[in-house]
Amino acid sequence: MARRIHHAALACIVAVGAAFAASAQADETVQKLRVCASTKDAPYSDRNLKGFENRIAAIIADEAGLELETVLIDKDAIFLVRDGIDKDLCEVVMGIDADDERLLTTTPYYKTSYAFVSRSDRGFDGHKWQDIDKEGYKTFAYRFYGPAETILKYTGRYEYNLIYQASLIDFEDRRNRYTQVPAKRVVDEVAAGNADVGILFAPEAARYVRNSRVPLKLTLISNDLERSDGKIIPLTYAQSIGVASDEPELRAKIEKALETGRARIKAVLDEEGIPTVPLS
Repeated sequence: MARRIHHAALACIVAVGAAFAASAQADETVQKLRVCASTKDAPYSDRNLKGFENRIAAIIADEAGLELETVLIDKDAIFLVRDGIDKDLCEVVMGIDADDERLLTTTPYYKTSYAFVSRSDRGFDGHKWQDIDKEGYKTFAYRFYGPAETILKYTGRYEYNLIYQASLIDFEDRRNRYTQVPAKRVVDEVAAGNADVGILFAPEAARYVRNSRVPLKLTLISNDLERSDGKIIPLTYAQSIGVASDEPELRAKIEKALETGRARIKAVLDEEGIPTVPLS
């Protein structure tokens, strides 16, 4: 009888211990903010965590009372959801379009547009996408897979720029691979006078415009692009934080952190030199 009681007590102790360990493990998971970040996405994120989105992630973790765990993925940022969240390496990705249906998205924390980068001494004063259609402006640097290509096609500048644009990736074959022009390269081309104007998303350019030894100007494009078939290509985007679809409670924590950390986040964006437009 005593042995049976002893075994039952021992089983109870083991069960309680296992439950405690499972609870501790769960608490440890809850206490971490696992953010996937690219090593190839400067100025948003880089291998040394010097990107402005790396800094904002640290603010969110601090405001939410969570320990930040940055999961670096050695691929371009377009693969973070597939190779990060979908593989359960993380639950969070920074800087997601507010309407991204793959994830739960937070309330946007800033909104900005595609922009022109020009040398101050050129006197370029355009702020609509059609304004690149000016005498003396022929060569344009841009990043692939964005509205810039459509803008150039609609202003008759695309074919003229094909060889020059290919030179920005050293004429690398783009077939069956994701090849991109670094944002810094676009800005440097304008500063050097090799390109008349650069066209890229303002957050991609701001740091390099700010740090350029040659005075540069960053001008937000103020209108959207309407294609010949009537489809509107927006040039202004609200940026949110993306959360794994099975983590609504985590999104709620991040929402609160965005609110309490609003001033700190704005300070990072201001320091980075990113021009914004009202969220409403």
